[in-house]
Amino acid sequence: MLKALLKKIGNLSIKYKLFLSCFALIIISLCLFLFINSITLAKEHEKQALYTAKQVLSQTKSFLEFKTTSARNSLDTMALNDTVQELLKKSPREYYDDIGLWPIDAARLNKVFFVTKSNPDIEHVRLYMKHGPALVFSSEDFINLAEVENSPWYQTLAASKNIIEWYAKDCFPPNNTEKDYIYVTRKIPDTENLQESIGIIRLDIPKNLFATILDQAVFTETTSVFLVNNNDEIICSSREGILTPPSPQIVTDILSCLQAGGFYQETWDIFTLYNQKILVGVDYIVNSDWRLLLVTPYDDIISLSVKSRKQMIVIFLIITPLAFPMAFYLAASATKRIKRLAQQMTKVVEGKFDPMTLDPENDDEIGKLTKNFNYMVTKMAVLVEEKYHLGKEIKNMELKALQAQINPHFLYNTLELINWMSVKYKAPRIGRVVNTLAKFYKLSLSKGEDWVTVENELAHVQAYVQIQNMRFEDKIRLDFDVPEALYQKRILKLILQPLVENAILHGILETPEEKGTIRITGRLAGKDLILHVQDDGVGMEEDKALNILNSDTPGDHHGYGIRNINDRIRLNYGVGYGLAFSSRPGEGTTVTVRIPAL
Repeated sequence: MLKALLKKIGNLSIKYKLFLSCFALIIISLCLFLFINSITLAKEHEKQALYTAKQVLSQTKSFLEFKTTSARNSLDTMALNDTVQELLKKSPREYYDDIGLWPIDAARLNKVFFVTKSNPDIEHVRLYMKHGPALVFSSEDFINLAEVENSPWYQTLAASKNIIEWYAKDCFPPNNTEKDYIYVTRKIPDTENLQESIGIIRLDIPKNLFATILDQAVFTETTSVFLVNNNDEIICSSREGILTPPSPQIVTDILSCLQAGGFYQETWDIFTLYNQKILVGVDYIVNSDWRLLLVTPYDDIISLSVKSRKQMIVIFLIITPLAFPMAFYLAASATKRIKRLAQQMTKVVEGKFDPMTLDPENDDEIGKLTKNFNYMVTKMAVLVEEKYHLGKEIKNMELKALQAQINPHFLYNTLELINWMSVKYKAPRIGRVVNTLAKFYKLSLSKGEDWVTVENELAHVQAYVQIQNMRFEDKIRLDFDVPEALYQKRILKLILQPLVENAILHGILETPEEKGTIRITGRLAGKDLILHVQDDGVGMEEDKALNILNSDTPGDHHGYGIRNINDRIRLNYGVGYGLAFSSRPGEGTTVTVRIPAL
């Protein structure tokens, strides 16, 4: 039967043979492209989805850490404030003797809290006192500590070695509003005896703030994001996703699977839960006891490639009917002149040797064949038999040449079609969008400004050292001796942090113990602000210290980065300002920063 079919196809005209060949080539190419592209897209989508998930988790972690660090800085600033320290040690007897002191001291405390209350992330500030004005008159903001000593949240904080604790909404009495809050408390130490606590500061942060951040991490329709504390309690969750609202049991089961696999804080893992394959990412949030969980059903990742595959199948089904008439048109166009030439040849076969008037149209193989045929017919009257055989041979040879030309022609068109589809349907460059958003959020943290306060620069240094201490097991000690009067002076950002980084990498970590202390001091010298960054690292020879600012070797980050800071200071403040080094081997290095006091 196959032999009969092949014979039947072999007897078809060239037009239909070309049509079938062209149509088959298009369909086979499309099928092959669909198959290869489906496999490639599936792998690429899986890879891109995992990369996107990691980027989303990293960005969300950074944003959350910015919020928790901001809250911690606010607590630290208030807890160590001189006014707070003074009033929380004040005897209630002074208010009984002079009741007029109470509103004055309350106003002083409110003035201290004004900056924190103006923070849009913080809705309420509560102060619990062992002594001070709250023991005479309690208010919504100033509360007698004795009233809450039996509260579970207080006992948790009192028993904890941490000075800061985070709580969910159920730990405190309900508010008069319908809002849900996340609370953070800090012990207020007695600056004269740091082992003693004289009160507690509590910040009320709207839970909706954290939920909004988590919502931004939902990168597929059924992705869910959670904040979980060390007690495996859900602090907050995204408002969208397959696990919304979250089930504590499901989160517990996810954490159990991670623990069983030897992972708990910072990891990515794929496992099966409730007969469903899921991708789970976990990361730790600094300045809190929280872990960030991102849960994505693996079906979401697969669905991305399935969606693309369906789109390609739809396009394939659309192109296939269009390919049929297109192939027929191409075959008919290519054989049109051959058909006319064949008709004239038929007349010659019938003995009609009239002069031929066929127009070659083009100077291609068919055009040359037509010219040769025209020439052949003019000679037909003299050598009919010879010319007939010659014409037949020419016909056969030219037909072979035609086939040799047509096949590459259609192959070229087909390859062009494949190339067009490849460009149009390749995987989107998700990585580029994520990197651009990441860069935007990092810039937005400083609102795009090049100038910051001394306080912000010190906080930046403190955050950097905290990160390094997580890496080097708290081997770096950081001390500040900068008067509060200098905190609001404005300086170029990213001046101190590179110096601290240099002190750690090239000073402290090169000592045998790989531990040490960095001390930052500040003072005014006339109209200039003087900052010192001192470390007790390995130090260096004095002549080498004096030549650091003259380093011209880009590969030497130890000198090149420092020279960059010095150049920035001079460009912005003038040549009279900049950095100065002093150092001795085995004793450490001191970097002096001189800038105008603005």
